[in-house]
Amino acid sequence: MRGGDAVIKALEQEGIRYITGFSGGGLAPLWPGLRESSSIRAFATRHERLGVEVADGYARATGEIGVAMAGVGPGATNTLTAIASCYADNVPVLLLMGQHPLRNLGKEYQQEISSSIFDTVVKWKGTFTRTDEIPGIMRRAFTALRSGSPGPVVIEMPQDVMNSEAPDESLAYKPVGAGTRSSPDVRSIEKAADLLVNARYPILNAGGGALWAGASDEVLELAELLSMPVATTLLGKSVFPENHPLSVGGGVYPRSRYASGPALHVNRKADVVLAVGNSFRLPNGTDGRPIPEHVKLIHINADEADINKIYQADVPILADAKLALRDLIDAVKDRIGSEERGIKPEVTEEIKQAKEKWLSEWMPVFTDVSTPTNGYRVIYDLMRTVDPDNTIAIHDAGGSRGYMTPFWVSSKPRNFVAMGGMAPMGWSLGAAIGAKLGCPDKLVVHLLGDASFGMVGMDLETSVRMGLPILSVVINNQGIGGGMMGMNQPSGTPPEVAQLGGNFSEVAIGLGAYAERVETPDEIIPAYKRAIESTEKGQAALVEIMIKPMKTPDLPDDWSM
Repeated sequence: MRGGDAVIKALEQEGIRYITGFSGGGLAPLWPGLRESSSIRAFATRHERLGVEVADGYARATGEIGVAMAGVGPGATNTLTAIASCYADNVPVLLLMGQHPLRNLGKEYQQEISSSIFDTVVKWKGTFTRTDEIPGIMRRAFTALRSGSPGPVVIEMPQDVMNSEAPDESLAYKPVGAGTRSSPDVRSIEKAADLLVNARYPILNAGGGALWAGASDEVLELAELLSMPVATTLLGKSVFPENHPLSVGGGVYPRSRYASGPALHVNRKADVVLAVGNSFRLPNGTDGRPIPEHVKLIHINADEADINKIYQADVPILADAKLALRDLIDAVKDRIGSEERGIKPEVTEEIKQAKEKWLSEWMPVFTDVSTPTNGYRVIYDLMRTVDPDNTIAIHDAGGSRGYMTPFWVSSKPRNFVAMGGMAPMGWSLGAAIGAKLGCPDKLVVHLLGDASFGMVGMDLETSVRMGLPILSVVINNQGIGGGMMGMNQPSGTPPEVAQLGGNFSEVAIGLGAYAERVETPDEIIPAYKRAIESTEKGQAALVEIMIKPMKTPDLPDDWSM
């Protein structure tokens, strides 16, 4: 068997269904196996970075492994930003990196680049140096992808190794399966249960680790058992239904970017905080302010590097979130009687009042009738148009994340796809294509700015070509949002650097999508409806909405009831 065929056979046995990326040097040995494969579908994006971001969005929307490919040299370097984003957000993506033959490496051959460029942004990296090594390296790759805290893996594939043959028995592959998960230490669970049961006002913060562990049911059960208000991190959004009476939205303890008013309110009352799968990454996981001495922190995480990183936990628990929560639920039940369990009306009523007050303060912004409109109204009208149970919403970098994240109400796990650690502009387009690939029966809508679309917009043609009809909402403020906010200040971004132009609805039509440009707020919802109808007929759609430059509304920084 040839090495390239052995790689494809291994991917098939691991249940991989899609490979996305761009044809390039060093990848040719994969083509015969891919042509013969009945279970793997490969397709091209317009750029290698987007190939990885499609795999990234597929992984985040499904909880499965995404696989991408890139050729030698610039093909590999083009993926670096996307791989770094997967690493920052703990996303299991496998990159198959084409490489020159081993005999040419180290000779400054055209387009030569070492896979060492990925050393600081991968969970694991392997290189095929002999054909009979392929099964072992593939096993190690999938073990890393499926065990512990997720992260990206890169496999470097020298062309001569991939084209060489080895006896079939030496290339036989046995899949690693679901991987391994770590159970918690019993003593730590006992301590955590004691703190929670005796707490006056415990709260639960759920992060991306809880989502990847598939711990949504356990988060819900424990919250209802102890009547704990629940807030999520940016990456954990959707792990707990935000239409639940115990949900306070985003904004973990003690405070994080995009915190909701209700989260800020309950945070002031907490005496025990249970953080599950939260890395406390600055600034989206926390703003770094100290935790008061009287507040106890229980921190569950599968990655030891995240324990005691920003805050020293009173009870650190190094374990898989689902396994740890299940043990913690059992320990709590052993300590309280049935009459003490369940949701307390006084807690949910307080949350309800906080939500109503907070949203009422924002309502003038949501319903502003001025022209051009603002980004918050764009999101408010979108929420009033779609079916949240059958929609996957995805934000982009910068202003679009600020407009969407605090207010979008996610009702089911993975119905909101977020990123945050690297936050590359334009990420949401590839992520939306990947989410549609994994969840074809759902409406997939992503929000991005005109500056972001300018970086990646040609890949809307990939959505059209592959029959993956996403809805793109481009908010066009005719520039780079952050730069425009300060360009009139002496130390601000010069207008020549901050201001941009373009009509992206015309670009989208040229790429084969349905598109229209919206100038006034009263046309937003009708345009959404026409665009959604287009996606239901199988055609990708883009709605370009002209908005005023981003300005933070004049609302209190320290919100309270």
